[in-house]
Amino acid sequence: MTGMDDETAELIRTVRTDHDRTALLAALETGAKTVTGLREALDATDVEAILSALVDDGVVEADGGAYERTEFGDRVHKYATADWNPSNEGTKRAATFEILADCEWHCSACELPSSQPAKDIQMLRKEGFEFVQNTGQGQGDYLHCETCDATTFHRKLKYAFPTGQSITRQGMPDSFKRRVRDLYDHRDAFDGSSPSTTLEVDHRVPEIRWETSEDFDYESMTGEEIAEHFQILTRSHNLLKSRKCESCVENGERPPFLGIEYYYEGSAAYDESIGCVGCGWYNPQEWRASLHAELDG
Repeated sequence: MTGMDDETAELIRTVRTDHDRTALLAALETGAKTVTGLREALDATDVEAILSALVDDGVVEADGGAYERTEFGDRVHKYATADWNPSNEGTKRAATFEILADCEWHCSACELPSSQPAKDIQMLRKEGFEFVQNTGQGQGDYLHCETCDATTFHRKLKYAFPTGQSITRQGMPDSFKRRVRDLYDHRDAFDGSSPSTTLEVDHRVPEIRWETSEDFDYESMTGEEIAEHFQILTRSHNLLKSRKCESCVENGERPPFLGIEYYYEGSAAYDESIGCVGCGWYNPQEWRASLHAELDG
């Protein structure tokens, strides 16, 4: 999916929240109709005014005394009336979307049903849904919750339909994975061990922080480029890092690496201007080198 411009998104939002407009567009599903025919089909108070606005927006066009939807109008109608919940009915993720679909602020601590709301937000962002972002800490903001009576992280969908570019992950060739493992001498980035199990190739910047789809040319990447973007971890360490990164996205605080509160750039507070740089979970090798340099100094 490609991105949608703000003007179109606002138009769809207006139609989606206006019963008379959606009903009129639905009445044109079977073809052109006159004003008289639309009056008979609808319970709208001012068909002419609604038609005039939709014509101005390019959603409907007039041909003599009859009106019909344009191709753009077909798209607007689809986005305004479709069920955009990307999760299976009855799941916690589906319930999370239904709560957020009113495009109001919601407390992650007490209103969203999932124990891992950051994962749900990641899934929605990958599908092209946009979130209101005020603090730079993540897709949301810290607000006072009347229910919790505490300041908690809140989420707010910008629109109840996808408007952004979907975020996709590339398939990583096995030959590239072998090259990365060889580059790091098959040693886990966290503790330097060489386990008997196959180490996993991990993205330094976690997927939950991605703003765009992957676009790597794996075959032509240099060793320096690989070191910039990837590391290798055991399965358990990879899962541990994922949990820590989810926590960072959720509360805007970078977790201490292996319990040590040190950051070689920035501080514990996540700063969008530097992103993950400076955090030990992002680059354990540079984290250790910087810490040793300070201790030796």
